[in-house]
This record gives sequence, C-alpha cells and structure tokens, in this order.
Amino acid sequence: MRRRARLAPIALALLTGAATSGAEISAAPPSSVGTRAAAPAARPSSALAENDLDRLLAKLDAEEKALRAELDSIGPALDLTRRRMVARGRAYYRHIRAGFLPVGGGFDALVDHAARVERTRLALERDLAREAELTRRSAELADRLTHLGAERAPLEVHREAMNRARVALAQEEERRAAFGRAFETSVRPDYLAIYGADTGPAELDRRAGFRSLLGRLPFPIAGRAEVRKVSRRGAGGPGVELTALDGAPVRSVAAGRVAFADTYADYGLTVIVDHGERHYSVYASLGAVDVRAGDQLPGGARVGKVASGPDGAKLYFELRRGADVIDPGPWFGM
Repeated sequence: MRRRARLAPIALALLTGAATSGAEISAAPPSSVGTRAAAPAARPSSALAENDLDRLLAKLDAEEKALRAELDSIGPALDLTRRRMVARGRAYYRHIRAGFLPVGGGFDALVDHAARVERTRLALERDLAREAELTRRSAELADRLTHLGAERAPLEVHREAMNRARVALAQEEERRAAFGRAFETSVRPDYLAIYGADTGPAELDRRAGFRSLLGRLPFPIAGRAEVRKVSRRGAGGPGVELTALDGAPVRSVAAGRVAFADTYADYGLTVIVDHGERHYSVYASLGAVDVRAGDQLPGGARVGKVASGPDGAKLYFELRRGADVIDPGPWFGM
C-alpha cells in the first residue's frame, strides 16, 4: 500500500497528460569533478643544476604519462555513455508514448508503468550528466597537456645546451690529452729525408737521425718568409712565427709520423709530427690540415696551409724534445 501511495501522484500525472509525446529532457548540471591544479610553468635558469633539470623533466614526463592514460580511458567511457543514453532515450520515449495504455491493466499496472518511466528518466539524466562530466574532463586534460608541452620546451632546449656543452668539454679534454700523449712516445722513422734548396730530397744517415739536421733544418714554408721568435702561452719555451702568403703550403721539416692533427687550445688548428728519438715539430695556427694522426710522412710532405688573420698570414712553429720546447734558432742556423 505504501508503494502505491508513493507512486499515485506519478500515475495521476500520466492520467492528466503531463507525460506527452516528444517531452523535452533537461540534463541535470554536471557534478563537480576534482581536477589537479596546474603547476606553475617551470622557467629554466642558466644556473639550473643538471640534476635538478633532470628531476623536473622526469616529473613532467610522469605527469604527462598519467594525463595521457586518463585521456585515453575517457574515449571508451564516453562512447559507452552515449550508447547507453541512446538506448535509454528510446525506452523513455516508448514509455511516454504508452500514455494511458496501462490503465486497462488496473491501477497496479499504471503504478508500475509510472515507476518505470521515472527510473528511466533519472537514469537518462545521470547519463547526460556523465557525458557532460567526461567531455569537460577531456577538455581539461587536453589543455593541461598543451601547457605541459609549453613548460617542457624551454627545459628541453636548456638540457640540449647543457649536453652540447658537456660534449664540447669532453672533446676539448680529449684534445688536450691527445696533445700531451703526442709527446710521450717516439719511434725511429723507417725513412728520413729533407729537401735542400736546389738538390731535392736527400736521405739522411739513419744512424744519425733527426739530430743530424741541427743547423740545416729546412723551413716549413718554401720561399721568402719573415721569421721572428715568439713564445706561445703554455708552451714554456720559444717558437718561431713565420709570415708568408695567405694559403701558402706548410711542409714537414723532416720525415716522421703524424702524432696529432686537430684543434688545440691557444694553438688553433695544429699538426704534430714525431721525427723519432723524442724529437717533434709542431705546426700551429693552420688554415687547413692535409694529414691525419698516424700518417707516415716523408720530409717536405705537405701537412696543411697557412691561415690568414688580421695581421696577415702567419704560421707558428715549435720544436720539442719530449714535451719540452727547444729553441729552433740553432736548428735553422739562425
């Protein structure tokens, strides 16, 4: 009896025509859904530590992964909700169209019909609210992902710059190490020759080695060149600077093995040739290099060319015994 008394007003509404064909359904306002507050945009700093940068990027990665997983789950849920809405909407329409038909089954049949109509209506309103909620949340997630991309971009640029700086530092350290290693070992060349002024290459006495060139070492640049003694920072001894024509070829003063061919600190583009018995010649401030480390060179072989500069085309040249710079003047007969 209580059930009948509670549903009697609904049945009366049906009888008086409140439920008519084509009745409009107003969706209940969607319930509030908690959304994580957007984190403030991270701004990279030149002083930002690499570990802090990695942690910040990892945090953004984790948040992006969670947001994308949630966004991916919304699609199927939204599709299911809309299919359910269509089915319930059709059922509700059929119940409304039924109108006074249940009256023939008595008051109990009418009350049951009214209950089904009300249940269908409430379920349909829940579906409408759910659809609105999922649509709103999907838009929020898409917006947050866009903001995450904007936050990540400068951090990625900052990290890439740090990686490039690290690689450049490692390369510079490797060049420094290679430059130092170039003077650590020395072998006797299988062939040793020099170019005289007019007589062409002449093989040296192999037992005498590079030391036999003392006082008659050929200049690394053919033809006229202005020569002056200079000291290069960090060398610890004198070298010579030769001023010549721009692009003039630079040649090895004697046979040997290329121990180093790369850019090095204050020396610029540099070639080091090992002439055996711990004697080395150094050709620095080159405009181009024509040899590679490990190449075996005869005397007079081209190693590169002179580079131009604000004060003209100049070549810096050193002789070393081991890692120690020795005065090249006596070797050239100066």
